[in-house]
Parts: sequence; C-alpha cells; structure tokens
Amino acid sequence: MNNNNERKALLPLIEILISTGIFAIAVILTLQIFMLAKFLGDRNSDTADAILKVQYIAETLKAVQTDEEMREFLGDFESDVQLYYDINWNQTSNISEAVYIIDIIADKQERGAGNLYEYDINLYKIEPYPFINDRIIQTDPDYKPLLASITAAKFINNN
Repeated sequence: MNNNNERKALLPLIEILISTGIFAIAVILTLQIFMLAKFLGDRNSDTADAILKVQYIAETLKAVQTDEEMREFLGDFESDVQLYYDINWNQTSNISEAVYIIDIIADKQERGAGNLYEYDINLYKIEPYPFINDRIIQTDPDYKPLLASITAAKFINNN
C-alpha cells in the first residue's frame, strides 16, 4: 500500500510539469508571433515612407526642363546615382549611417528632336528585416529588401 500512495502523490507533480511545459511552448510561440508582427509592421511603415521618397524623386525628374538640369540631378550617366538615408529618413552622405539606399539607374537616348531619359528608381533597406524572408537570407547573404520601385521616362526637346 505504501508504494501505491507514493504513486498517487507523484501524479499532481507530473501534471504540473506537463502543464508547465505546454504553457512554456505556448508562450514561446506567442512571442515569436508578436515579434513577426512587429517586424511586419516596421516593414509596412518603411514601405509607405519609401513610396513617398521614390515618388518624390520621380516627380522631381518629371519636372526637369533642360538637359543641364537632368545632368545636374543624375550625373554623367556612366554610373548609377545612389542616395543614402538614415533611420529617420534624413539624407546622409555617410554610408555607415545609412539604413536605406535609393539606387537611380538612368539611360540617355538621343533622338532627333531631343533626348529621352529612362530611369529606374529602387529603394532598398540595407539590412534585411529579422524573421522575414529567412530562406532568401540563408541562400543570398547580400539580400536587401526592395521597398519601392518606379520605372519612368522623360523626353526633353532640343528647342
């Protein structure tokens, strides 16, 4: 009988251990979901800001009236133009402070009546978001999330 009483005394302890284990697993899964939700929210906020920045640059390029203004903004067309932004979306010239990068790839085509400027504007976050696109990060260590992209063109008359 003594052996049977010891078993009965261990049952509540085993139930408590099993319940604690299940609770711990549930807490871990819940925390992971909250962390994923936080980073998805951050990415959505960054995407909204990125769209505004890219659209502003595209509208600025659309407003250019002369070849000189286009060359002043986009350079000599031999290399891409890159603009850097910090965590607060302030433009910076220091790449070590940069969190976001805008890459403007431009092409100039001379036409009979003027010049056609075609450009792609891509905004990337330099460091990927944790918990998002983990498979891509594992296969490509240089992966940068694309937040916004615009392809446009502007024709400037020679007149």
